[in-house]
Amino acid sequence: MKNIFKIYKKDFKDIFSNYTVLLIIGGLTILPSLYGWFNIKASWDPYGNTGNINVAFVNNDEGAQVFDKNINIGDKLVDKLKDNTSLGWNFVDEKTALKGVENGTYYAYIEIPKTFSKNLTSIATSNIKKGEIIYKVNQKINAIAPKITDKGASTIQLQINQTVSKTVGEILSEVFNELGLKLEQGLPKLVSIENSLVEVQGKFSKIDETVNLVSDINTRLADIIKTIQQDIPSLQKTLANSKNLSSDVKLFLKDTKNSLNKISPIIKEDLLIISNVSSSAHDITQNLIDAINKGSDSASILVDSLYSKLSTLSSMNKTVTDFLYKLDEITMTHPFKGVLSQLQTINTKLDVALNKLNEIASDIENNQKPSINSLNNLLKLFNDVNIISSNILDNFDLKISNPINNIFEESFVVVNNIIDVLKKAEAKLPEVEDILAKSIVLSKKANEGVNYIKENLPIAKSIINDLVNAISKVNDNKEVNDLISLLKNNVTKQSDFLEQPVDLVTESLYPIANYGSAMTPFYTALSLWVGILLLMSLISTEVHGEFKPLEVYFGRGLTVLSLALLQALIASVGCIVLLGVSLKNPILFVLLSLFAGIVFTSIVYSAVSLLGNVGKAFGVILLVIQVAGSGGTFPIEITPEFFQKINPFLPFTYAIGALRETVGGIYQPNLTKDIIVLLIFLIVSIIIATILKAPILKATAKFRAKFKESKLIGH
Repeated sequence: MKNIFKIYKKDFKDIFSNYTVLLIIGGLTILPSLYGWFNIKASWDPYGNTGNINVAFVNNDEGAQVFDKNINIGDKLVDKLKDNTSLGWNFVDEKTALKGVENGTYYAYIEIPKTFSKNLTSIATSNIKKGEIIYKVNQKINAIAPKITDKGASTIQLQINQTVSKTVGEILSEVFNELGLKLEQGLPKLVSIENSLVEVQGKFSKIDETVNLVSDINTRLADIIKTIQQDIPSLQKTLANSKNLSSDVKLFLKDTKNSLNKISPIIKEDLLIISNVSSSAHDITQNLIDAINKGSDSASILVDSLYSKLSTLSSMNKTVTDFLYKLDEITMTHPFKGVLSQLQTINTKLDVALNKLNEIASDIENNQKPSINSLNNLLKLFNDVNIISSNILDNFDLKISNPINNIFEESFVVVNNIIDVLKKAEAKLPEVEDILAKSIVLSKKANEGVNYIKENLPIAKSIINDLVNAISKVNDNKEVNDLISLLKNNVTKQSDFLEQPVDLVTESLYPIANYGSAMTPFYTALSLWVGILLLMSLISTEVHGEFKPLEVYFGRGLTVLSLALLQALIASVGCIVLLGVSLKNPILFVLLSLFAGIVFTSIVYSAVSLLGNVGKAFGVILLVIQVAGSGGTFPIEITPEFFQKINPFLPFTYAIGALRETVGGIYQPNLTKDIIVLLIFLIVSIIIATILKAPILKATAKFRAKFKESKLIGH
C-alpha cells in the first residue's frame, strides 16, 4: 500500500515539475469535454429550423363544381400552407420548381395537378377517381432532408383528406338545414288549423241543444227555428274556414312530402359514398398489409389515412341511420325497419374496424408487427360493409325511396275525406235554411228537418273531432320536433367535425426540453471514453523502479483515475454551466458522470495495463462498437441484429441509461439496475487485472522487449 501511494505522489510531482507535461495533461482533461460540448450544442434543436428547408409548391388545380358549388381544393391548400411554418414553402410555377429541385435551390417540390379537385369530388358520381399529388425530391443534397420533406408531403395528404371531408359535410349540412327550416315554418299553420277546428267543436254543442229542443217541444218550433237560423251563418262560415284550413293542411303536407322527396337522392349519394369509401378502405388495408410485410415506413401513414376515412364513413353512416330512424318513428307501419337493421350492422362493423385499427396503430408505434389475423379481419369487415351498402343501394327504391314517398299518402286520404265531407255539409246548408224558412207554415214537416239535422251533425262532428285529434297529435309529437332539430344544424360545427373527428391528446412522460439535452447522456459518456483513451495513449502503464506488478497497477491506476475524474467533472459541470442543459437532477448528473468515468477508466486502464498496445486497440474497437450498439442515438430495436445482441453487454448502455434518468426524470428501478451493472463492470475489470497482471507480464516479457527494439511503437 505504501508503494502504491509512493507511485501516485511521484506521478503528480513529475507532472507539476514539468510544465510541458502539465500543459499536455491539462489539454487532455479539457479536450474530451470540448468534443462532447460541441456535439451537444450542434444538435441542440435541429428540428426547430425546418422552416429553412425550401420546398416548392405548384398549384395547377382548376377546381370543380359539386351540388352547384364551386370547389378548388388546391387554393384552400395554398391558404393553409401559407400559415404553415414547418417547412419553407415557396409557391412557384412548374418550370421554376423543377429547375430549383435539380440545382438544389429546393429540396423537393409538390405539384397539385389540373384535375385534382375534379378527381376528388368524383366520389359524388359513379365514375370515381382518386386525387394524386406529384412529389419529387432531390435525395443527394442531404441524407436527412428527404425524410423531413416526406413528412411534409404526408401532412399535405392529410390536410387534403380533411378538406374534402369538410367540404362534403358543409354541402350535406346546408341541404338538411334548409329542409329543417321548412318543416319548422309549417308548424304554426298546423296550430292555426287546430285552433279553428276546436272552435268548430264548440259550435256543435250549441247546435245539438237546439236540435234536441226542437225535437222535444214541437210547439215552440218557431222560436227554435229562429235560434237555428241565427246559428246557421256562423256554422256556414266555420265550415268554409274549415274547408280552407283543410286545403292549407293538404298543401302543407304536399310541401313536406316534396321536401322529404329531395332527401332520397342525398341519402342515395351518402350510401354510394359509404360503399365506395369502404371499397377504398379495403384497398388501403391491402396496401397496409404489403407495407407491413415489407417493413416500409409508410405503414403509419396508411394507418392515419385509413383511420381518417373510417371516421368519416362512420359519421356519415350514423347521420343517415339517425335520419331514417326519426322518419320510421313517426309512421305507423315502420317501413324502414329492415334497412335500419342493415345500417346498424354497418355502424357496428365500423366501430369494430376502428378499434382494430387503433390496435394496429399501437403495434406499429411500438415497433411491433401487427397480427395478420387482425389485418385479415379488417379486410373482412370492409368487405362486409361494402356488401351491405351495395345491397341497400340495389334495393334503394323499394326500401327507402318509395316508403319516403308514401309517408304522407295516408294523411292525404284523411284530408281529402274531410274536404269532401265539408263540401257535402256546406252543400246541405241551403237545404237546411230552406226547411227552416218553411217550417213555420209547414210544422208537420218540422220533425223531418230536425231528424235530418240530427242524422248529419254527428257525422260532421266525428270528422271534425278526428281531424282535431290528428293535427293535435302532429303538433304534440316529440319525434317531429326531434326530426326538425336533427335537420337544423350548425353547418360550421358539423363540417369541422367531419374534417377532424378525432383530436390527439399527447401527454409526455419524462419530458425533455430539447434535442440537445436528450443527446447529452450519449455525448457525455462518449467524451469520457474518448478521454480515457487519450490519457492511455500518453501515459505509460509501466513504472521505473523495484515495484510489484500489483503495486504498479494500482499506483499508476490512481494517477489515471484522478485525471479521468477531472475530465468527467469538467465535462458534466460544463454541460450545466456553459450549455445550460435541462436536467431534472444536476447534482446526480455530475455524480453519475464521475462514476461512469471510474468504470470506463477501470475497463480501459486494465486492458492497456494487461495487454499494452493491444489493450489500446481493444479500447478503440470497444468504442466503435458501443457508439452503434449502445442505443445512444437511434433505438436499439432498429439496429442490425448483431448490435441488439451485444447491447446488454456494453458499459455504454448502462452509463447512458443512468445519465438519462437525471435528464428526463428518475425511474428508480432502472437507475438502480444501471448502477449495479456498472459496478459489476468495475469489479470484474479490477479482479481480472489483479489476477492476470503478474502472469501476463511474465509471459509477455520477451514480446514487449521485441516491441521496444522496433522503436516504431511507443510505451
